[in-house]
Amino acid sequence: MSLVPMHPEATTDPQTVRWVIPAGTLPVVGEITEAPGELGELLRSDDIASIEVETQAVVVRLADGRTWSGTGARVRDALGAALHHPDRWRPAGAVTEDDLLRAALRDVLDGPVGDYIRSHGGEVTIASAHDRQAEVHMAGACAHCPAAGFTLHSRLESELRARFPDLVELRATEECGKTARPTWLTLRRRGA
Repeated sequence: MSLVPMHPEATTDPQTVRWVIPAGTLPVVGEITEAPGELGELLRSDDIASIEVETQAVVVRLADGRTWSGTGARVRDALGAALHHPDRWRPAGAVTEDDLLRAALRDVLDGPVGDYIRSHGGEVTIASAHDRQAEVHMAGACAHCPAAGFTLHSRLESELRARFPDLVELRATEECGKTARPTWLTLRRRGA
């Protein structure tokens, strides 16, 4: 059994660690109510307060009174073993492919790609994520930027495909006041 690569990232909450994993490792997103093996036991025994799956991470929050120096190695080993059983993770609610696409898009826009867009005076919001197609609204400096197509393709689309490889199309519309008008920024998967 080969190891699933993962590494911890600190968060602003000392009780919480974000364990980065490859995209597509788990077929679920959101709060987890049941996990396989010892990770599930830690969750049921109140050593772990919560587990939330993102498209490229598992966020684990320890229960009050627990510390990463005391419990961290056990959580790390249990998480590593649980990642080998993706079919045994149970989210709080049903997860659809549209949910996975929306979560992947949210991750991209909340991360470095969104930071880059905001640093240039732009704003991108999710309009829809359905049937392997995503649409975003571009506003602010993005709406009239000559490099918007490049940003959409080279940054946003490539990061989104890394998290959701089955993406068929990414569309962007400009928001002008209250009315959104379509732009030429449509990217389809090759061969689709």
